[in-house]
This record gives sequence, C-alpha cells and structure tokens, in this order.
Amino acid sequence: MRRINGDRRFPSLPARHDKIRIPLWWVVVGMLGRLAGRCLLVVLRHPVAVGALVILTAFYRQTGLLGLGALAAFVVLVSGAWRLAHRASFDRAAWWTWGRLRLVAVYRRKWRPATLHCGLAIQIPASNAETVSFDEYFPRIRGFRASVAVESLRVELLPGQTPEQWAEQAEALRHVYRARACRVRCDQVGFIWLDFYRRDPLDRPVPPADVDGPDGPDGLDHLPIGRREDGGPWLLPLRGSHVLVAGATGSGKGSVLWSLIRALGPAVAAGLVELWVCDPKGGMEMAAGARLFARFAYDLPSIADLLDDAVARMQSRADGLRGVARLHTPTVGDPLIVVLVDEIAALTAYVTDRDLKRRLSASLGLLLSQGRAPGVVVVAAVQDPRKETLPFRDLFPVRVALRLVEAEQVDLVLGAGAHDKGARCQDIPPNLQGTGYVAEDGGGDPVRVRASWPDDAEIRRTIDRYSAPAAGALAVLRPVPPRLELPGPTIAPEIADILRARGMGHLLGLDGPARRRRVAWPWRKAEVPRSRPGWPAAGWVPDTDRPVDGWVPDLAEYGDPWAEK
Repeated sequence: MRRINGDRRFPSLPARHDKIRIPLWWVVVGMLGRLAGRCLLVVLRHPVAVGALVILTAFYRQTGLLGLGALAAFVVLVSGAWRLAHRASFDRAAWWTWGRLRLVAVYRRKWRPATLHCGLAIQIPASNAETVSFDEYFPRIRGFRASVAVESLRVELLPGQTPEQWAEQAEALRHVYRARACRVRCDQVGFIWLDFYRRDPLDRPVPPADVDGPDGPDGLDHLPIGRREDGGPWLLPLRGSHVLVAGATGSGKGSVLWSLIRALGPAVAAGLVELWVCDPKGGMEMAAGARLFARFAYDLPSIADLLDDAVARMQSRADGLRGVARLHTPTVGDPLIVVLVDEIAALTAYVTDRDLKRRLSASLGLLLSQGRAPGVVVVAAVQDPRKETLPFRDLFPVRVALRLVEAEQVDLVLGAGAHDKGARCQDIPPNLQGTGYVAEDGGGDPVRVRASWPDDAEIRRTIDRYSAPAAGALAVLRPVPPRLELPGPTIAPEIADILRARGMGHLLGLDGPARRRRVAWPWRKAEVPRSRPGWPAAGWVPDTDRPVDGWVPDLAEYGDPWAEK
C-alpha cells in the first residue's frame, strides 16, 4: 500500500528501548536533512505556487516596493481586459486560483483535527514503559475543485473505510468548515468526493432559460428546465425516457411542466414534437396552452380515447421500426409524441367507473412499458407517490421529487437510500416552489435542482411564438405502415366437405350459410288424423298451397316439437 503521511509498514509494539547516546552534531545534521526533505516535498507538491513566490521575491529585490506595486497594477488591468474579452475562461482561472488559496488556508489547515475528532483517522497505540503515544494515519486530499456555490475535495480512503462512514459524519464536517451543506459522493474504488456548499444558488427564483439563441437546447436529450445546486443548468433527458414529477400541493409541479413545455416550444414549431396533453382537473392548469398542443383532453372519456390512440400510434410505429432501428428518431413527418398527464392519480386511483379505470390503466401500462423506443414518451405529475395510487411508479426512468409531506415518500420516488444520501424533500420550505431532487436509473446520487418559473406573460409569449402550425402548414405525414397480416390456416379438403355437408362452411369463410331462414311455416292444421309415420301429430298436414322458400325442418336434428308439447 502507498505510504500515507509517514505511516509505517508495521506498527510499533509497546516495548522498553535502551537509551543510546549520540553526538549533538548528528542530531543537527538529521534535523537539517529532515527540513531539506520537507522543502523538496513542498516544491514537488506545489510547483506553481513556489515558482510564483520565487519570481516575486527576485522581482522585489531588483525593483523594490514601487516595482512590485506597478506589477500589481499591470496584473489588475490585464485581468480586467481578460474578463471583458472572454468571461468564461477568466472565471475558470479566477475560481481555480481562489480554490487553491482556500485549499491551503482553510481545508488543509483544519484537515487533521477535523478527521481525528470525527473518527475518520486511524490511531494505533505505540507506547512503552515511559511514554504513551499513538501512530496516526490520516486520509489524504488528492484533488480539489471550486465553483461559485460548491467546493469539492477528492479524498483517498484509508484501509477499512467505506463511503457510508464518511456520509455519517457529513453533518459534523459541515460544522467544522462552516458550510451550508456537506454531501458525500462516490468516485472510483477507494476515493470519494466531499462537496461543501458555501452558498445556495436556488434561494431565488430561476429565470427561464434561453431556448432560441445559440445557448438553446441541444436536441431532445438535454432540455433546459432550471438550475442545479452547483450553479450549472438542469438538463432533462426526454427522448427515450419517461419522467415522473412528484410533489405535494403547492410544491411547484406546474413550474416543472411548463418549463418542459417551454423548452419543447422550438421543436413543436418545427414539427419534431407533438404534445398530447391530459388535464383531469377539468383543464384548469393546461388549458392556456391548448393552441400549442396537438391534442388536449380534460374529461375522462376523452382522455381514455387519447391514450388509446397513443397506444395504437405506438404499436403501428413499432411495426414500422422493427428490424430498422432500435430507437425512434424524430422527423417532421414522424415526430416525437409527448403524452403529458397532470395528476396521473386521477386516472389510476380516483376513477369510479370500473371499466373506464381498467381501460386507462391498460393504456398507461402499455405506454410506460413499450413507448420509449417507438418515440411515445410519458411525462406525469402526481401528489401521492404510493403504490396504491401509482402502481407503475417504477416504470419511470427519470424521477423528480419536489417538496413531500413525509420522509418515507422520498425513497418511494427517488429509490431506496435517497433520503440518507441527502435528499430531504420534507425539509424544503414552502416558499421555494419548484425546488427538489432529481434521480435517474443508474445515475448515482440525487441532485438538488430548481425549475425555472415561467409567469403568465412568459407562458403567453411561448404560446404565441411556438403555437402548432395550422393544418397544411406542415409536410404531409407519412402514412402509417399497415400491420403484417398473417395468412389464414389451411383446411384439408375432407374437413371442408364435411363442414359444407353439415351446413357449417360459413364459420371458416368457405361459403355462405348453408340454410336460409324460412319465410312461411310449411304445415297447416287439418281435421284428419296423421296417416304417415314421421309426420306431425294429428291435425297437421303439409301445406302445399302456401309459398315457402324450400327450407324444410329436419325433425331428426331439431326434435319433434309437437310430441314435446
């Protein structure tokens, strides 16, 4: 194992050591050699800082204090010009410099006492008969990153440590370094990231992102919805995925849905996306964007019809893509269909009509289990994420948890262990609408985000700008390929003859019905008794005067109704 902070290969055992007298000059030489080794180690670890210090010292000795002041003024002017010319690169360099200063002045200075008192360092007793001491082993800081909101330390774990042990001490480390929050993320084997959040970029409403300019959405895989806790944009993958948004009343689910609709506006105007919107709450929330939607339904029967049509479209598209592609690519003639449902529980748990409920559940289950690849995705919002309310909750790959009522609901939405990893949705203040945590299947730990807030004026502007074109403005849609019709089963000639003989050829499409309906009863009542065997009872004889259609009942097959009477 790599040596960590002067650790020993084998710990020393308590024992009595003999006193050895050595000359004083040996001690002096040893101390000087140790000091030279430490200086060399500092140079190797911090070559940039040591080089800058040496250059500044030499410049000061040559020019004096006036020259040093002139150099500082020149650096300030160059930095200002750099910031005006290219802000992004200047910010990266500035935050890298500030992070290095914070790493030395704050984190490394408190690192050993912080890890020791939090139980994250290893102490092995190494005492003898005269003194009591410990061999101490400290985890090392192997990397550092700094941004506007978060400072991250990459730490190498000691033997026997796990990321869960560090996660248990995250709250203690937060107080040691006076941070707003501290979270632990797993890196590669043997390493973790400690994220110290200095400020909260989500404490103020997030303005809507620019979806028209060069910073607009890059396709349908990275839709700008809001902002992440580290200050970066919150990009939501939609193509080939389903999205579930869970939150209590007033948590900001409408902000997430309208931010998504706004991000899809350019694609809707270009004919690459169709919005099929279901609003079971009577259209109160989504009726404002009806002109932007390809289909809009707000009562249960029309919603059931919309979902049935989406299932039919999905199956027809899957037939056309079979053997051609594994994932649908949106085009003008074959767009991505986004089925957006506001309060999906109204379709799965609160329906009183049993047949309608069964129909809605069947359609939603098919769309969630088969619609990703053919390009029919579902975006749903729900207040109660329990299985009794939403039985197919696990079919959503991307899940967003806003403010929730109970801590147990966090794990129901984001997965087991999400609450212990820092996703405390029950502690989100009511005034932070749209704030929550997002998790993806196989995506690691939950990320704290906040959706942008499009007000009514922004919603009207989006609708006016990206409304779906009128009929005929788009290219004619490509006809849906017909379903593959399998040939009917072949019938042996002998079986076909038997069926025709018995008058059942029409059952397999061999010919029409063998018997026709009679138009008149071919018997009449008479005064004479029955004279022939097989005829009806006394008083009934064939009526030869009444017209018939040639149909004569077979009494051997149908029985003798007069005898039964």
